[in-house]
Amino acid sequence: MPALGIRSARRRGVLWLFVFLLAASSACSFASPGEEARASEIQETQQNTALEIRLALSRAADAEEKEKLCLRLIEECPQTEEAEEAYWTLSDLYLDGFAEPREDEARKILEQFLERYPSSPWALHAKSRLLWLCGEEFF
Repeated sequence: MPALGIRSARRRGVLWLFVFLLAASSACSFASPGEEARASEIQETQQNTALEIRLALSRAADAEEKEKLCLRLIEECPQTEEAEEAYWTLSDLYLDGFAEPREDEARKILEQFLERYPSSPWALHAKSRLLWLCGEEFF
């Protein structure tokens, strides 16, 4: 019978530990309603700006204008999927959009992308392109 008491005490201890950890994680992970509203407002503003820049990008005629728009999108709208896509577009542009390929700039922009968005769906593409750009430097 005493063993049952010890098990019950352990279960209660584990239960209290679980409740404590749950409460602590909940307290840490929730923002105040004001903070949530502000974050939502920032996200919406960035999304609207990103769509405007993307439209201008689709109408851009030359590489210099496209470069400026991509850099603007990355700078002004970093929390959008459009910013992630702009990194890829910019690396394409540096490799194929100018008279002479700008491989160093393409490498830098892809490295910056991987630092900023390591779990992005574009990350594998960026790593593959970096390996291709670096060639034998990696091996």
